[in-house]
Amino acid sequence: METANIEGKNQGQQNPQRTALAPSKRQRELPPAGEPLCVDKPEIAEVLDTVSGRYQRAQDVIGSDYAALVQLRSQAKAAHFKDKPLYRCSICLTPVFICARKDGQKFFFKHSHEDGSCPAITRSALSQDEIDARKYNGVKESQAHLQMKDWLEACLKADPRFSLVSKEARWAGRLTGEWRKPDVSAVYEGVRVAFEIQLTTTYLDVIVKRREFYLQEGGLIFWVFASFDNEHRRLTEDDVFYNNNQNAFIVNPGTVKESLEQKHLTLECVWQAPTADGSHGALRRQRVAFDQLTLDQATQRAYFFDYEGAKQQLFSARNDQAQALRDEIDAWWHEKRDDTPAQRDQDWAKFVPRLRKLGVEAPYQFKVDFILLTGLYSAKHGRPWGQDKKRLVEVAHHLASSERDRFVWFMHAVKTYGREVAMASEGDPSKWREKYKRTKAAYRADPQQFEPKRTSLALAEFLFPELCPFPDIRASRSTPSL
Repeated sequence: METANIEGKNQGQQNPQRTALAPSKRQRELPPAGEPLCVDKPEIAEVLDTVSGRYQRAQDVIGSDYAALVQLRSQAKAAHFKDKPLYRCSICLTPVFICARKDGQKFFFKHSHEDGSCPAITRSALSQDEIDARKYNGVKESQAHLQMKDWLEACLKADPRFSLVSKEARWAGRLTGEWRKPDVSAVYEGVRVAFEIQLTTTYLDVIVKRREFYLQEGGLIFWVFASFDNEHRRLTEDDVFYNNNQNAFIVNPGTVKESLEQKHLTLECVWQAPTADGSHGALRRQRVAFDQLTLDQATQRAYFFDYEGAKQQLFSARNDQAQALRDEIDAWWHEKRDDTPAQRDQDWAKFVPRLRKLGVEAPYQFKVDFILLTGLYSAKHGRPWGQDKKRLVEVAHHLASSERDRFVWFMHAVKTYGREVAMASEGDPSKWREKYKRTKAAYRADPQQFEPKRTSLALAEFLFPELCPFPDIRASRSTPSL
């Protein structure tokens, strides 16, 4: 079978072997890879993570990974339906979920309901989800939708591996009074499959509620598209795509013809392969038989290409490269402490291309926060690293006295690496106890004087991933412990 890349909109005439994907009517470009996805000034600026019990900035939760955000958006909605919300408004503690601006480029948190008691106003009289819900039932009986149902029914009945094929048969819950009426249903190798057609707008509530229903009932939901574009897709299409291991399935005249001729259900699969830099790769396409798919009832996914498996392999190799580079810099940091500035620049420049290839922006000259990173290395190794001091407690004394803007992260590292007790027993323990007591008092009185310089944060996060997240005095509702 032929595999092809789809770059942007597809051009060309349809033919029996290869059918071009029709562009979406609504032009919505995917957000640029790696850019922050949160709106600039969100009404709900901070949320309570109900799992960890920590308050987090909306920007940090929403992040910059579009695929991960689309999946989180679905998870948050599913948790809300179970009365176990993942996030609550930090002001009024009302459950919140993730919504997108109309252009689909930026996202924000919205209250599940508003009674006027919270100063953060996020809902209009009629929300976009409520508008979409009203549109959904009208689309269900369009001519295109009816045609797709007829095609699916015919293809499934032609395939002897499917039984009990039916259009719009009522699927009643065994344990509850709930029921659904899938577009087409059938049984495949003992698994009851609900085929649902996604033509225009199927809002997130519908997607999540149906997935949860079929999971509870031991069935499998299988979404089918008429077309699937690369660059201009609706967010509701992405809600299906990114939660289905980045696979989408299309039924069109070409697949119907092959299904009927070969007497097995054939679909056009569109998928995306992971990229090393996390960018949106080109969509790929191939006609596949239903028996070539992996059916994962536990996660309600059906896929031809295992995106998550491929991503794991890709990032495993990437992680090996990253760890090798960390080890080299670690060793160099210790051995090169006596070098001249010119020699340090020359040596450091050799690491920079490899750092940038791994997504870490680093200057070619050795203009990094040497004092901070040396302190973190010292905490990691339990002794001064890259400096002439003899004991770790000497590093602590120096930072507490003269480099307070590095002290919070240093102590975070000391505790994370389990060095606190050993360090406190070095030299004259009473001197450190007194210094630490005075420093903590100063911190409680004015934590802003301890605010870390963030110029080398990205580099520190790469070199010391086990220390992430680093304490953030600015975003915390209460200052991090010292």
